[in-house]
Amino acid sequence: MAMFSARGLNNFISDLRAASSREEEQQRVDKELVKIRQKFTQTQALNSYDKKKYAWKLIYIYMLGYEIDFGHMQVINLVSGTKYSEKCLGYLGCSILLKSSDELMTLVINCIRNDLKSPEACNQCLALCCVANLGGTEFSEALSPDVVRLLMSSNGIAHVRKKAALCARRMLPPNPELIPLEDLEPRLHTLMSETHLGVVTSAASLLQTALSLHPTHFRSLIDVCITRLAQLVVHKACPRDYMYYNTPAPWLQVKLLRLLQQFGTIEDQTLSEKLNDVLRRVLSRPTPGKGAKYNAAYAVLIETVNLVIAQGKKGDPKLKDLAVQILARFISVSEPNIRYIGLDSMYRLVRLEGDATAIKEHKSTVLFSLKDADNSVRRRALDLLFSICDTDNALEIVGELVNYLTIAEGPIREEIVLKAAILAEKYAKNLRWYVDTVLQLITIAGSQVPDDVWHRVVQIVTNKEDLQKYTAEVMFRALEPKHVDETTAKFGAYVLGEFGYWICEEPEMNSTKQFEVLHKHYLLSSVPTKCLLLTAFVKMENLYEELQPRILDVFKKCMTSVDLEIQQRACEYLSLNQVGDDLMKKVLEPMPIFPENRESALIVRLRNQQKATQGEDAAAASSSSAGGDAKDDEQEDKDVDLLSLDSPDKSKAVGGGYGSSTDAIRSANPVSDLADVFGGGPPPAPGGVHGLDASMEPQLREWTKNLLLNPQGVLFENDIIQIGVKHEYRGSQGRIGLFIGNKTNDTLSNFRLQIEPNPAAAFRLQAEDVPNQVAGKQQVKQQIMIESMAPFVAAPALKVSFSRGGANYLYPLALPCQAVVFMEPVKLSGEDFMKRWNALEGQEREQQEVVTSTQKMDMTQNKKWLTENIKMAQADGIDTAGNSITIAGTFRTGATAPTGDKISVGCLVRVEGNTTTNAYRITVRAVHKDVSIAVKNGLKAILA
Repeated sequence: MAMFSARGLNNFISDLRAASSREEEQQRVDKELVKIRQKFTQTQALNSYDKKKYAWKLIYIYMLGYEIDFGHMQVINLVSGTKYSEKCLGYLGCSILLKSSDELMTLVINCIRNDLKSPEACNQCLALCCVANLGGTEFSEALSPDVVRLLMSSNGIAHVRKKAALCARRMLPPNPELIPLEDLEPRLHTLMSETHLGVVTSAASLLQTALSLHPTHFRSLIDVCITRLAQLVVHKACPRDYMYYNTPAPWLQVKLLRLLQQFGTIEDQTLSEKLNDVLRRVLSRPTPGKGAKYNAAYAVLIETVNLVIAQGKKGDPKLKDLAVQILARFISVSEPNIRYIGLDSMYRLVRLEGDATAIKEHKSTVLFSLKDADNSVRRRALDLLFSICDTDNALEIVGELVNYLTIAEGPIREEIVLKAAILAEKYAKNLRWYVDTVLQLITIAGSQVPDDVWHRVVQIVTNKEDLQKYTAEVMFRALEPKHVDETTAKFGAYVLGEFGYWICEEPEMNSTKQFEVLHKHYLLSSVPTKCLLLTAFVKMENLYEELQPRILDVFKKCMTSVDLEIQQRACEYLSLNQVGDDLMKKVLEPMPIFPENRESALIVRLRNQQKATQGEDAAAASSSSAGGDAKDDEQEDKDVDLLSLDSPDKSKAVGGGYGSSTDAIRSANPVSDLADVFGGGPPPAPGGVHGLDASMEPQLREWTKNLLLNPQGVLFENDIIQIGVKHEYRGSQGRIGLFIGNKTNDTLSNFRLQIEPNPAAAFRLQAEDVPNQVAGKQQVKQQIMIESMAPFVAAPALKVSFSRGGANYLYPLALPCQAVVFMEPVKLSGEDFMKRWNALEGQEREQQEVVTSTQKMDMTQNKKWLTENIKMAQADGIDTAGNSITIAGTFRTGATAPTGDKISVGCLVRVEGNTTTNAYRITVRAVHKDVSIAVKNGLKAILA
């Protein structure tokens, strides 16, 4: 970039930096924009200095976040300037102010093409940078021949070849067929063999991208990659300019090592031995010192270890031993970043190899990392300990995890509990040790222990009769203190209710003592725990006649409880005494043995938690692979069930929502019966409940609009909670992830999410359970699978309820899945559209409404929203005036016709804009009235 200095520009920047408020900055920007607009519209031509000065000001204002709606032509004109400083600034302005999809880009393409063909290398480089920065499929297709010509040319300076390789790398992903493979492979071979390391580094980047698109090709380049790496590592054949603190071209070394990881197994024995010799030299070097100047050496060493790990079981065992020694040194240093990388690499090595023998020798160092100040290091150490645990060291590792739990803080506590419980179960030589360990975890972590943990113990104890008496004794002792946590109370209530009869002959643990030890915790317990205690009482009433008067008295008092669930349980349990002893005994008989062939709910929960922690966005991956026309998608729907809603191993699907005391969705784990018999009740009673403030209505509409147009966003937020959403839809199916964060320091109790589809038959739903408590500053997640089965008008209602500080809260919201998200595009000619449009007249098939927009009308943006974000296709040849959008789509359902095909409902839409009144007329016609109404309402939410 040529140096440019203008006093006016410097003064303007100084004024903005000196602004004391947002309003003052806005006033200064507005004043400057008025001045620039006047300069651009005056008849007298501006000189080169002024053109550049005002263009710089516009770029700076735009980078501050202000909208620029003029001056684009002046910036584009700079691209065709004769001076390098003008051309350079013009390309920079186009890269920042314009997008590849803008109509003005057609004016830039010719200038770029001319510069790409120019004999001046500086012009070629500027044009290549602009193409790479802007990207875009159409833009790339228009200029790709010229870029490929520069890439393939053996003439020209190295700097141009380097830029051409990087530009081609940017253009390949949206257009993989940009360069034929038979031409690209030999050209890459030539570029990788050049003496100029800048060209080689750029070619390596291009090869990385090409390999990711065509993994089975480019095998002929393995030799040149290994040869180039050997030159750098063994012979240090590197120009002085590329030598970084005695490390030859570290960036190129890293790219070559990553390329060799992408290539996978090397079958050629000679090449394999040559590569192993290079890796051995790198791994045998002393560990780099401290300081930023050694970061490059660490990068090379780390990628070398990664390559050894990637070779898997086919790799050289001696290299793996060297790699483990390197990693052992990594996890012993004081630098947290290096320590994390060491732990992470060890973890991946164990997962790939399946053999943790070499890593177990460093178990004590890994255990020490659990106490590290860095949260990421602690988590990776926990993952590594979990992966190396076996029968021989389980007692030590689980014991250390239990000890560490006493000092652990934050979200890692729940992960420790889950992993310790899983390991204790998996490697328990004595199930009594397992029960004791879980009770220790509950005692230490209290309410932070997920219910799945004690549910799993209950399942095992139910299936192991010889363990029932011991568990009852242990839980009786655990309940004896005056105050216990909620999880202990729930666990104890279930155990004594089911297995208390094993110890009732013991004088100090007879039936009366069991009732008393449970009842003393009743008043201070939450509603879900009270429900469990009442169920334990009714089971005791059935077993011990001497307790009947006391227990019946408890039920009678609960009949006047302010909580509806407590009332209902008390009334139902009292009524059991009037149906006869035989029926009562049958209703209250012990729980049956649980199936043994189900996956542990703890493992499922841990897997989901790890996915959330690692930020794996399945929605993005699925949506990026979705494509094709409506017919293709329809065929895919027959072959692929995106959400596995019909899988027998998943949660039970229901049509009528969940959350009531009688129709709750059961968990997928084998102890889901506990959630019904001993689970929490419905949302808090509406009396005295804090709801939504009417002033939030505009913000709720804005959040809804944002979620209709984006795969993630905020559904609701106030001072107490924030509810975020990640969602994706394909055909009739959708996956919604709700992320609920507690913004306060208080625990939110009786937490419940209740979904109410309307009508119930319009949806199939299944959802993960959420904990009934959300600790302060913590987040919980609920995954919802949904499928539209019939037309509907309103999105399913979502009721969020909880208690905090003695107050009840109930927020009536809606899931972000209006009918428009289940649309698929249908491409029609203008003639076909009008024929279908006229055929759908009358019979309440048309819905029309005029909507006034609160924002400036932008039909180009609206077209993008309706054809890309809302998947409908624009009809050809109708919207020639530019003030209307004519689109067609089909509303997809999961219901099947007698032929076996899925039922769809066609939908046609006309959106007409009036710039004078800033209003839209939305007209929707569909075969089904509800589809017309729902689509009209969805478009209204977007355009209003």
